[in-house]
Parts: sequence; C-alpha cells; structure tokens
Amino acid sequence: MKEKELRLALVCYGGISLAVYMHGISKEFLKAVRASKIYHSRPDYAERQRASFADLAGPAIRSADTERVYFDLIKAIGKKLDLRLLIDVIAGASAGGINGIILGRALAHDLQMDALRDVWFKHADVSELLSEESRAGKFSKFYLRPLFYWMGGGFGHSSKIEKEAAAKLSMFERSRWFKAPFDGEKLLGILFDAIEEMGEPAAPDSSLVPSGLPLELFVTVTDFYGYTHHIPIHDPPIVAEREHRHVLRFLYRRWRSGEMRSDFNREHVPSLAFAARATSSYPGAFPPAQISEVDRMLEKRSRSWRHKTQFLESNFRPYRLAGLNPMMTSFVDGSVLNNKPFEPAIEAIRTRAAYRDVDRRLIYIDPHPEQIGPPPDGEVPGFFSTLKGAISEIPRSEPVHDDLSDISAVNAQVQRRKTVVDAARPHVAELVSSITRDRLHRRISMETLRSWRDAANSRAAVEAGFVYEGYVRLKLASVEDNACRLISGLCRYSEGSAQFVMIRAVIDIWARMRGIYPEEGNVRLVKPGTAHEGLPAWVRFLEAFDIDFRRRRLRFMIQNLNHLYSRLHESHYQGLRADDLDALKGEFYDALESLRQFDHVGIVARETAIKARELFRKDMPDLSTGAIPDHAYSFAAANMERVDALQTMLANDIDLDAVNHKVDQILCRLSEGDWPVEAKREVLTSYLGYSYWDVLTFSVTNWRDLGEYDEIRVDRFSPDDCTTIRKGSAETILKGITFKHFGAFLSRKDRENDYLWGRLHAAERLIDILYDAAKVEEAEGGIDKLAFKKRAFETILDVEADHLPHCAELIRTVRAEVAAL
Repeated sequence: MKEKELRLALVCYGGISLAVYMHGISKEFLKAVRASKIYHSRPDYAERQRASFADLAGPAIRSADTERVYFDLIKAIGKKLDLRLLIDVIAGASAGGINGIILGRALAHDLQMDALRDVWFKHADVSELLSEESRAGKFSKFYLRPLFYWMGGGFGHSSKIEKEAAAKLSMFERSRWFKAPFDGEKLLGILFDAIEEMGEPAAPDSSLVPSGLPLELFVTVTDFYGYTHHIPIHDPPIVAEREHRHVLRFLYRRWRSGEMRSDFNREHVPSLAFAARATSSYPGAFPPAQISEVDRMLEKRSRSWRHKTQFLESNFRPYRLAGLNPMMTSFVDGSVLNNKPFEPAIEAIRTRAAYRDVDRRLIYIDPHPEQIGPPPDGEVPGFFSTLKGAISEIPRSEPVHDDLSDISAVNAQVQRRKTVVDAARPHVAELVSSITRDRLHRRISMETLRSWRDAANSRAAVEAGFVYEGYVRLKLASVEDNACRLISGLCRYSEGSAQFVMIRAVIDIWARMRGIYPEEGNVRLVKPGTAHEGLPAWVRFLEAFDIDFRRRRLRFMIQNLNHLYSRLHESHYQGLRADDLDALKGEFYDALESLRQFDHVGIVARETAIKARELFRKDMPDLSTGAIPDHAYSFAAANMERVDALQTMLANDIDLDAVNHKVDQILCRLSEGDWPVEAKREVLTSYLGYSYWDVLTFSVTNWRDLGEYDEIRVDRFSPDDCTTIRKGSAETILKGITFKHFGAFLSRKDRENDYLWGRLHAAERLIDILYDAAKVEEAEGGIDKLAFKKRAFETILDVEADHLPHCAELIRTVRAEVAAL
C-alpha cells in the first residue's frame, strides 16, 4: 500500500479575544491527529482496515467525538492510500502563541484539551482579568457612562450591544487610566493552571508525534528594551544594532532508541506559562511581562522551576553575548513586531527529514483577514491617525508577501531538483550497471561494495567534467561552515556574532594554508582503492567531516524505497512485500539516528571542548579594535598547529567511518536476502549512484536544505474560507472581532459563539485538506466528502450543546442549516 504523510506546519496569528475562536480550531487539530495515530496504531494494514474506532481507541474512547469521524475518513482513504496526519511545527504570536503552546503540549504527550474550554469561558473575561486596584466602583467616573454606552455601537460592533457586554465595557472604561487595567500576574497564574491541568501522559512515551520526528514550537515576544547585536563590517570593524524581536523555542523529540527530550512535560510548565504570558502582553491592556513574575508565582505556591537555567540558556544566549541579563528586561505582546511568524516555521520545515512521500502543508490561522480598504484619495492622515497607524496598526499588519514568495522559491527549487533527478535516472542506472557488471543477484562483500562505491564516485567526477570542481568547492564550503558552527557551539557563541565570524575566518584561512581548498583547475580525480594517506587533503577533509552528504544519501535512498510501495504489483517485484520495505527503511532510520548526534555539541569529547574553548575563547583577540580579517590572518598564522590538533580531535570524535561501515553492512545483508533482483538493483543504484545525483543537484539546493524534497502548499484557515454551513466573514460570524478584538472578553455568550464556530470551521477545513491530500475521486474511492462534513458538524453540535448554555438558539439554527446541506 502506498504511504503518504500529510505534515502540517501551523502559523497562528494574534487576535486578542479571538483566542477563544482559535482554541476551538486547535482542539479540532488535536482530534484529527489523534484519530490518525489511533488508526495507525496497528502495524498490519489488513488489520487496520478491519478494525473499528472502538477496537483501537483504548482509553481515548472516553473523550472522543470527532475523532471517530476523522478515523473513518482516514480508513476510507486507506483503501487507496495509507495516509498519516502529523503536526510537527507550530509558530504563534499573542493569542495564537497561547493556543500554539497548549496544542504543542497536547501533541507532545497525547493530552486532552477538554478542561481548557471552561478555563476560556470563565477566565477570558474582563471581570476576571481586571486587577483589583484598577477595578471601577459603582460610581467611578459615573459622568462618562452615557459616552461609553454611546460608544458601544462603535468599535466595529454592528448590532445592539448586549446588557452583559455593556456593563463590563462600562466597568472597563471607568477603571484605572494611564496604567494597564488587566492584572499580568493573575493572567500568568491562570495560564500556568490551565497548562498544568492538561495533566500527565497515560504512559511515559505517550505522544502524537512519531519517533524520530521533532515537534518544534516557536512563540514570538517583543523585548521592550531590546538587546544589542554586534555585527562585523569593514569600517568600523564592529557596529551595534538593537533587536526587539525575539522567538522562544520549545522542542519535543523521541528517538527510536527510546531517548526523549521534551520541553512540554510538567516540569517545563513554568517556562510554557511565561511564554504564554509574554506573547499575549498586549500593550496598554496588560503590564509588560518579566521572568521574575514566574519566580514570585512559584514561591507563593511552594513550587520550583527545575529547568529555569535550561530555559534561559537555550532561549536567551544572545543576551549573554551582549552582556545582558534577561531577568532584567520586559516583554510585550509578540504580535507588536511579529504577528505573522512564518519565518521560523519555514526554517523548521527546511530541516525536516522525509521518510516517506510527504504532502507538506503550511496552514496559517487568520481569524480576521484584513479587509482591504479603498485606495487613498489624496487626503493626508491626521495627527492621531498617523500616530495610531505607525505605532500599532501598521506593524501588526505587516504583509506576508515576502514569506509566501520564499515558499514559492523553495517550491521552484524542489521542482528543479526533481526534474534533474528523474532525467538522470536512466543514465545513472546504466552507470551503476557497468560498474557492478550486473552482479547484483550475488552475495556482495564489504570489500566489493566499497570498491564499487569508489568506482562510482570516480565515474561521477569524470561524467560531471568541469562542473565537478564547482561541486567540490561548494561541498568544502558547506563542511567548513558546519565545522565552524560546531566549534562556535562549543565556545557558546551564537551564529552571526562577531566571534562566529572570526572563527569562520580563521578556519577558512587554515583550510587554504593546509591545502584543503585545491588550486583552481587542480581537483584531480582519485583512483579507486587509493590508501587514505595518498588521498588529496580535500578528500580527507570531506571523509572526516562531510556529515551532510551521508544524510542526503540516506534520505534519498529512503525516498526511493517509498516509490517501491506503489510498484509491488509489478511482475519483476513479485515476492517483495511492504513489510520487507518497512524493515529496510527501519535500518536506514537507525543509520540516520546515528547521524543525529552530530546536531549538537554533546558528540564532542570533554578534552576536545576544552581545547576549542582555550583556543577560541580564552585566547580570542579583542575584536572591537581592527578589522576581523586582519585579526584572523595573524591569529591563524600564530595558531596553525593548535587548529591542526583541534581538527584531528574533532574528526576522531565524529568518526564517520563507523557510519559508512554501518550502511555497508545493511546493504551487504540485503544482497544475501531473497529480495527480487530488480528490487536489489533499485536500492543499490540509489546508493552507488548517489554521488552522480549529488553532483547534479547540490548546486541547485542550499547546502543546509537537508530535509524534505517536497513542495510546500499553503492553506489558510479563517471564517472567510468556511462556507459549507454559512457563507459570511469574521464580521458576520464572530463576536470577538468587536471593540478592536476585545469583544469576547465582555460576554460569555460571545465566547461560546466563537469557540463553537472555531470547531465547526476547523472540521470543515481539515476534511477538505485530508480529501485533497488523498487525491481520491469520490467515484473511485466512494468517499462522500459532504457526508463526512455533516457528520462532523452534527457531532460537534451534539457534544457541545450541554457546555454552551448561552448558545442554545445558535445551535438550533446551525442544526437546521446542517440538515439542509
């Protein structure tokens, strides 16, 4: 059965009280991913197809509702395509940041969100959020009440203001002026309790994220004071720039070995609560957030923050380099400067490994798409309009044109690569066949495989001609860059800092002085079987440090294996089973696991780390005087032997020969098995011929783009895009858009309204996306998309009716609309 992963990366915009709408959307995402995990909980395809949701759900059945609908849809799709739904990237700002944090924790440890519905209904209210000292009394500013009631029809409110909302608006407007009326520490406590009340996983390894695939969460905040970046230029040698944008990062990953890292477990709740508090610290409504608030809250509760040092170290390294203490600064709403955090999500996608055919979607949740107004009529904006637009509205409305253009460029690059690979495939197969002399049906020894690999590498160089020299130089530059990144990590320098630039300059000078970069036109071919000592310096350098080539080759082989699933019915693959492909892919995954250690400095021995710090930290010259190139030349010349020693120690710690040996063993065992000859040929062709493909494609891909080779499709979730039940827009459907997006803070009924529509809209769009990813026509697969939507809508209305007492009339109306579909 052909496999495909539908991988979602979510970008969640800010929206203040529209957080309640986004909570409904987040809940539905969680349910859809859980349904996919339940369906794939049995490894046997036939058993999955026979099983019902009740057969496989286990404890999850107690809180299931739309999970059953998504399960049945994925099962129906499974007759033609084995489709898995995953979320592996979340980026959020402000209200989107809060929802991203909650969804990330739920996905990481397979937790429920049901209790949070009541948290939103109860606590996302003006009467709950107002600080005690700012709360208006009965007669506070009583003379302004008529004005506030008159204003109730403004702020985008198109209908008569409700009694509850009017009373709370009056209380809010008459509360403390010129100081933030809402209580930041109270909000922190509410968020802490809500995140913690999600509970503990049913088992230590319970997760909706599969082994080997990371889940990354990015939460934007705005540093009110900013921190200093020192940037090297020509003259003066260093300039200082202030940076106010900041991104907090959280990671979950469980490796196939069983090792796990989680920034989402209960011990990290204080860190998650601070991120939620800081990203939603809307200027003027909440006071700026400080990390010390968490300490005070925990002290009152007699709780500890065990991972505080880790949180500060992993998220505030630039502060330390700037000589600043992040405990002393203040943070305001992440949406002030980064309301649409596409950049970290796109960067994360570009480093993802693709183990099977992937349909990658970047979904951005925009609860209130901007309504483009008429073109300017020549009138100059007034004083207050100018201030308001420049300070608040224009920064928050920064368009996503550049980010979407970047995605288009990535997609074009993917298409170029696929075109090159497909066009070269027959020629590479012929090349490999001539090297192996078509002996792939026999047992292959380790020595034979190595000799074939060396011969294929030499043939690739000959075939590439003059292009090969450019390829070698690009590879050397990429490997050198990775080595500098590793050394900088050992010295605790951030990428882009003046110290990082200095290290890169020193290593580059060392490489050229040691002959690592061959002279122009002097990239001589290596004769197969040449002893290590007789290899040119550039070959020895790549053999010791070119980790990324090994990764690219393994991922390429896995992708080629994925294509075989759809060809098992062909006569020359007779006898080959999907289980056989799964087993071989599992071994390739394990080989990739052995390469993952090179992503962090923990691979380096203690003695090597000490040597690096002594050289590039203790003895680093003062970079504030003189140009970095001048410093680098004199420093490199004086320390050539020390750099030699460091590079030798790093090569020994990395030990890429062990990785090569492991992959060779896998392929030799394959040659001894009973796979059809044509299947063995496919696998060995992708391995032996990869050098040829790499020469062709490396120059058209960024050397750091080592992940998915699939296009990124972009989908928007917003009220404007959901028209199955009711055509309309945010203005006509959502209540939280009123009063400049504060409307849902004034009325529980409005919060219930928005939460319900969040679930309904998300169900509609998720079914659309699952259906589109499957590419199964209704006539072929017998899948009635509208029937699944109606069933999801009815399920949501049934399960939420008892929890939304203020929306009984809305539920009756929507039921009638759904029935009429």
